[in-house]
Amino acid sequence: MSGLERRQLEVFLAVARTGSFTRAAAELHLVQSAVSATIAALESDLGERLFDRTTRRVQPTPAGEALLPRAAEILDAFQTARDAVDEVRGGLSGSVRIGYMTNVTLFDIPRLLGRFSADHPAVTMHLAPSATGTAGLADGLRTGDLDVAFLAAKPADYPDLRIDVLASSPLGLGVAADHPLAGRDSIPLAEAAALRFVDFRPGFANRTLVDAEFRRRGLWRDIGIETSDTNDTAALIRNGLGVGFLPRYLVEDDPTIHWIVVTDAAFDMSVSVATARGRTRCRAAVRLADLARRYGQSL
Repeated sequence: MSGLERRQLEVFLAVARTGSFTRAAAELHLVQSAVSATIAALESDLGERLFDRTTRRVQPTPAGEALLPRAAEILDAFQTARDAVDEVRGGLSGSVRIGYMTNVTLFDIPRLLGRFSADHPAVTMHLAPSATGTAGLADGLRTGDLDVAFLAAKPADYPDLRIDVLASSPLGLGVAADHPLAGRDSIPLAEAAALRFVDFRPGFANRTLVDAEFRRRGLWRDIGIETSDTNDTAALIRNGLGVGFLPRYLVEDDPTIHWIVVTDAAFDMSVSVATARGRTRCRAAVRLADLARRYGQSL
């Protein structure tokens, strides 16, 4: 396969993933005209239009949808071939696509990546934060957009993925220091249900966990504000805009937020490393996931 053809597939997958020629160009460090020309050449080679272009979004046509899994397989195969050559000469190169959650410090991901980079300086790491939380990271692994992801999940949450828990922290009810409940050490879930909440958007692991428990109990709660960032959630709670479920590690040294144990619900937040089952993974992803597991065991 020529370099140009491989690049065509890389560009095709980037456009499909981002839904935009502009965002794909930024991701690939290309000018937009180069992305447009590459897709036009690929469409000409295949004799089919691969994308429907609108003013708001670029979406794959049926032909494009059919090409998506095959393009990912071809690039996976190319990476496997490259890994085999690297193994003969004793090195590790190529790239690895890493999904992660922003502002989650329960597990020190930057330190882990620094260690990995020191061990394998020829590997390029592409970091991809998820705007849709753990659910989005899991989807990225399934589609092949990500090679490895650091997400908030346990093995039972996504049986189709290999998930290894690296660290965990109990979830409790966070309230502002001047909230009427700030003198309490514990609260049952049914009493908490009457409060106004700040919470993550649907798809984020903590939201999924808490929503499931409320549904199981037949309880309803008022979510006044939704966010997608742990630090934003804590700041909103700190300033009296609602209460919310927060991991203990985040607030244990914060005098402005009082943390209350939920007596009848076993909530906790886990940070895990995940890879897709049944997919060929580049050696860099395998090595990174293995390092994360060893690093987690040493904590």
